[in-house]
Amino acid sequence: MNRHKLICFLILFFGSITIYAGDTIYLNPYFKELKTTDVIIDGKKYKFLFDSGGGETFISPAIANTLNKEIYGSSTGIRMDGEMIKYQKANSVSIKMGSTDLFHPTIGVWDIMSILPKELPTIDGVLSLKSFANRILTIDLSKNILIIENKNSLKKQTKTKTLVPSRFANGPDGAESAIFIGIPKQNNFYWFLFDTGNIGDIILSPECAQLWALQTDTKSANISNTTTKGEFMIGNNKVESNTYSKKIIYDGVLNFASISKFVFTIDFERKQVWMY
Repeated sequence: MNRHKLICFLILFFGSITIYAGDTIYLNPYFKELKTTDVIIDGKKYKFLFDSGGGETFISPAIANTLNKEIYGSSTGIRMDGEMIKYQKANSVSIKMGSTDLFHPTIGVWDIMSILPKELPTIDGVLSLKSFANRILTIDLSKNILIIENKNSLKKQTKTKTLVPSRFANGPDGAESAIFIGIPKQNNFYWFLFDTGNIGDIILSPECAQLWALQTDTKSANISNTTTKGEFMIGNNKVESNTYSKKIIYDGVLNFASISKFVFTIDFERKQVWMY
């Protein structure tokens, strides 16, 4: 190959990598299946928990103070069991992951360590799906990676993936971001929270537990005493998982184990979820 052809080949080769490559972010073990990732804020590295069911991205009060941010207002997060969590906000915070800057016009300020066991290592915040607003995110838990895609890499990804029924929700005050996956059962869709932070079994509301024949009494105790195998269709794939019943504000909650069986690509701008 002469020099001119070699240069043209290298331009085409590395150009194709640029077009189709996403920004790969690595997830690290924290506790059981919970994962953290390293982020950069104002030149400093912090450790954030990745939680797709969290709704809001949080920095600790210590980070907000380091950034000289005004901490203001009052917001309410609602956990799946209906418990309310109060937190405040700060404005204009950029979180860098890999080579990507994720700008947050507003961000939650809350100390996640206040609800975690004291013996766990300190983490500095929570990274939720809100951070990827108007972007394209691939979640591959089997490889412990997140990929921030571009529109060209999305085309390549979705050629082999299945579009999944989904809903995008923004929480009580319109500032959150959560995704629900439609799970079919007896000619209806039931909407399950897409929650990598659920490291237990798939959770069903008492009403859905009755439908899935987990329990027959929707007025029974808050949590059933029995863990039962259930079958769920996620996209075109049948998933068998341990399940239990709990009084929650949703139909159900997917867990880390079921999500990790597949690769999901989320287009936040078009509000679409793909999987294979």
